Amino acid sequence: MRINLYIKLKTISILIILLSQIIFAQSDSLKNTDSHINNILEDLLLEDENSELYDLVEQYIENPISLNTSDLNEIMKLPLIDIEVANSIVKYRSENGRIFSYSELKSIANISSNTIKILTAFTFLERRESNIDPSFLENLNIKLRSRFSQNIQEAEGYKNGFYIGTPAKIYNRLLIDVNHKIQLGLLIDKDAGEKSIADFHSYYFQAKNVINGLKFTGGFYTMEFGQGLALWSPYSFSKGSNATNSIIKRARGISPYTSAGEYLYLKGAAFQYSSNFFELSSFYSFGENNYNLSQNTYGFVFTLQPINFLKLSALYMIENQNTFDNVSEINSELNKKHISFNYELTYGDLFLTGEFAIYNSSLANINTLQLSLLRSIVVVASIRNYPNTYESTYGQGFGETKNTNNEFGIYFGLKWRTDFGIINFYLDQFKFPNSNASIALPSSGNEISFNYEIVLFPKTEFTFRYFSENKEVLELLKNENIVENRKTEKLRFELNYKVNNFIQLKSRVELLYLNKIHANEKGILLFEDVKLNFSQNLSINGRIVFFQTNSFASRIYEFENDLSGVMANPALYNSGIKWYFLIKYNPINTLYLTAKYSELYKPNEKNIGSGNNLIEGNIDNKFSLQIDFTF
Repeated sequence: MRINLYIKLKTISILIILLSQIIFAQSDSLKNTDSHINNILEDLLLEDENSELYDLVEQYIENPISLNTSDLNEIMKLPLIDIEVANSIVKYRSENGRIFSYSELKSIANISSNTIKILTAFTFLERRESNIDPSFLENLNIKLRSRFSQNIQEAEGYKNGFYIGTPAKIYNRLLIDVNHKIQLGLLIDKDAGEKSIADFHSYYFQAKNVINGLKFTGGFYTMEFGQGLALWSPYSFSKGSNATNSIIKRARGISPYTSAGEYLYLKGAAFQYSSNFFELSSFYSFGENNYNLSQNTYGFVFTLQPINFLKLSALYMIENQNTFDNVSEINSELNKKHISFNYELTYGDLFLTGEFAIYNSSLANINTLQLSLLRSIVVVASIRNYPNTYESTYGQGFGETKNTNNEFGIYFGLKWRTDFGIINFYLDQFKFPNSNASIALPSSGNEISFNYEIVLFPKTEFTFRYFSENKEVLELLKNENIVENRKTEKLRFELNYKVNNFIQLKSRVELLYLNKIHANEKGILLFEDVKLNFSQNLSINGRIVFFQTNSFASRIYEFENDLSGVMANPALYNSGIKWYFLIKYNPINTLYLTAKYSELYKPNEKNIGSGNNLIEGNIDNKFSLQIDFTF
């Protein structure tokens, strides 16, 4: 593939910028909350456009835990926090008492600046206590989020009447919290093309510790158990640049559902009672599933912690799909019974967890070991086996796919903190013993990822990432379907440079090579990102992206900054330029305004998209506006 002249020129320009950043580099500091979320998401995923993942990270930020009082297991539930970091924090507290400032953590050798950023986002050191008895209003916290976004170009579906609604996407969410014990939420959402402003709506009510140890949740909620083989929420990470943490799921039990995704939530009621030694949860859900069958899901979870370092859990769940007209006529074949067992063992620098899930005599299981060595190396090893006959509507176990079905795999990951940077490496070998939706024969594959981060200078961070995937896929060749081996390789070079408190820069060069039997493809992406902090109340973020690939098959994903609560990770392909700017303004303490304009330009194309989403012309632009109000 011949790279166009303008791509070559821009490559040279960005390389010059990279060199200039190295020359003028200085010291590091913590970033704001939105930057925390974006960095965490990029570490936790490689290619995913699931916006619910942003909601998960935002929930962690809105419900922080105490860094001074949380135990080892609670700290390890935070994303990207492994047993090495958790042990170091607990040890530091035992030797020095409470932690008064996050700056103290810099003195701990195996806690990096990025880890401190994560802890700053997900924890607190001390809550402010009032000297007087607080009134109801002083304990009341209300958050309102209203969002509008729309593609400016009119798609074909609106011209021919296929879409009966407007092209605007509208989102409104109200959250009410009383003393961290009573919580209420209401969400209404309209996607582009839908007619009603409340085409999807959800709501919840939660009461925590009104009666000591008891939690009740009603309305829309999620339930997470074990490693997700039988029961999990829509929030599911897989493989990412952090090799030792993203594969281990951190079950949160019962949680309110605050996303706009229209799948994998539960609707009904759930109870949870917790004591020092055991926990008992029960749940019931009714509603329509993806197959338009009336589905009732119910069950219970029992968790026992006989000793400090061992936790055992059991799940019994029934998915009852009622397709009968008379309630006395029950089709037992549609009653899916699940029994699952989960264990967690934390002993010193060793963390061992696993789940065994049974459905119709099929046993699915995953077992994972995480071990800290020499206070600088963390290794993880995991083996999974999901039979072709195992299935669960709400299952999202770790794997090459999220089906928790027809897969066997072995995963090994390593994180090594050195004096010259942090290395993350993983190898995942997998196979599909039976045919699946994409290929009618057994198939296999493997993935290798290498990620290297280093602070070159006090204000400059450099990241190198290599990713390789070998996978058997089904391809169409001369009007015949053939099974061939497809190899995908990616190289990424990224430089982050904080010029001063006013200017932050990020530069990236990414290359992709796709090798198949009958054809090879290439892709290149370059971007320059600039963030200007005019004051504590106003910031502007802008980015320009140049890309060129042979086709959609060689697409490159580009994680973007966006409105709070929105995750944008679009796939860019063919040839073009994309740019956007994002403005964040905080005029008063209780009001936060965000606006984004983005534009995609493909000079070599007459149309963008296809079918009812076809746009005439080679420009696709979008405007978004959001208001966050807290009182």
